[in-house]
Formats: sequence, C-alpha cells, structure tokens
Amino acid sequence: MKKIAIALLAFSSAWAQPPKSYIRVEVADVRKTPQDGAEQVTQALLGDEVQLLEQRGDWLKVYVKPQYRTPQGYPGWLRKECVVKEPPHPSNSALVVSVPEVSLRLKPETGAKVVDKAGLGSVLAVAGPCDKPGWTAFWVPGLKEQVYAPSKDFEGPPPTPVTDGRVIVETAAQLKGTPYLWGGMSYKGIDCSGFTYTAYKVHGITLPRDADQQFEVGIPVKLDELQPGDLLFFGDSAKEITHVGMYMWDGKFIHASGSLGGVTVTKVDHPKYSAIFQGARRMLGAEKTLP
Repeated sequence: MKKIAIALLAFSSAWAQPPKSYIRVEVADVRKTPQDGAEQVTQALLGDEVQLLEQRGDWLKVYVKPQYRTPQGYPGWLRKECVVKEPPHPSNSALVVSVPEVSLRLKPETGAKVVDKAGLGSVLAVAGPCDKPGWTAFWVPGLKEQVYAPSKDFEGPPPTPVTDGRVIVETAAQLKGTPYLWGGMSYKGIDCSGFTYTAYKVHGITLPRDADQQFEVGIPVKLDELQPGDLLFFGDSAKEITHVGMYMWDGKFIHASGSLGGVTVTKVDHPKYSAIFQGARRMLGAEKTLP
C-alpha cells in the first residue's frame, strides 16, 4: 500500500504543476512578425515546449525552447491554435522520432485510426509500457488519450555519446530529396541549418538552430581531416556564414540547398562551394556545441 500511495502522490504532483505551453500540431510555422506573409524564421514541432511572451489577436509571440538562438530559445510569432496549455504529462522519459514521419494511432495496430503525425526530430513523452511488443505508448499535447507508434521509428537517449558520425549521416540522408524551405524544419521542407540541427538532435546532440552560430561551436578541422558528420560552412567571410552542410564520405557532403532545390549531395570541391568555403567543425567529441 505504501508503494501505491507514493506512486499516486508522484502522479498527482506531476499534474499539480502549473500548465506549460506546447505545440499541438505536427509542424507550426514561426514568423518574424504576426502576419501570414511575414518571413518564416523557423518551425516548431509537435511536442516542443514554447514560452509565451505576448498575444496579438490570433498570434502568439514565443520562444521555441528547444531551439537555441538566444538562451531562452528561438523568438518569433505563431498562430495561437498551434499551441495548447496543459500540465506536464506524468512521464519520466521521452523518445525522438528517427524517421521522416511517423503516424500516431489510437491503438497499437497498423490498421488503427491515425490521430496525429510527428516528423523527424519531434520529441514525445512516453506514456508507459505497451502490452503489444514493438509498440510504444505516448502522450501528445492536446490529446487526452494515449497514442501508439512503432518503437523502431524512435531513438532513445543514447546510453553513451555518439562517436561514429556515420549514424548521423544516415539519419540525415533520409531527408534526401526534401524540398528547400527557408526556416523549414521537417520532411515537408527544410533549410540548411534546420537540416543539420535535426540530424544531430535525433542522436541527443543539441546544436544552435542557425548556421552562423553552429560555426561558432565544435572543433575546427581541416579539409583533409574530415570525418562523416563534420559540418562544412560557407559564406562571403567567416563573419557572414550563410550555408552549412554535412560531410559524408568520398569527398561529398549532403545539404539542404536553395539553389539546388532541396536536400542533395554535392562534391566538396564543387567550384561554387569551394569558392566560399569558410571552415569545418566537428561536433562529436566537442566540449561545446552551444554558445
């Protein structure tokens, strides 16, 4: 009885916490100003926590907490219907989506009704054990009932730091062919730094959201020392970084390119990119991956 009482107390305490704000849709556009036609600066994903700062009509000014642009998160505006306030779910663990998109179902069955979807890099709270092998139950913001998805489509907290960048490249390569979208963060459309940020996030490594700040962290490496997963940076100068890609192998890198139409593979010595190459950084093993 004592164990039951302690469990009930822990459950009650979790729900007694003040409501927080979370993204309730698969992808929410975050804009520079509160207008549909305003510049998109990033996107928030299902399950992301946001800090509410201000409301103007149907728009909310927020910090997207998982994404570093400032120590508080990424600032911007999104539509209020994308956000829900609710107490944190009683969960001690979370898993991150490791495939381009996963369907979240009412039952742990492939034919069950799909009630939501989540994209690569979304972090979902685990609801608890699932009786059906190969499935995991999750809490999703805005839904009262648990949802289910195949366990194979998620990555857990790495028990040890990732040392082989090839696993990060393989995750990134799943998005090959994804269209380019300024401020994009999903398989529907993604930009260069959102691409590298998301690939590393799946494996438990948090980078800054934008390319200029990604260039400020990690370990500098020379071109002849490149290893899979290293990031290559481009721009008119080291103070004007405008593009980032990820080294694969055999002298090639993968990146989300606006001029080339989306996520593609390019040779490191390509004349266009070698002319504006500003340096490379290794994030694996680095003491500092955030400013």
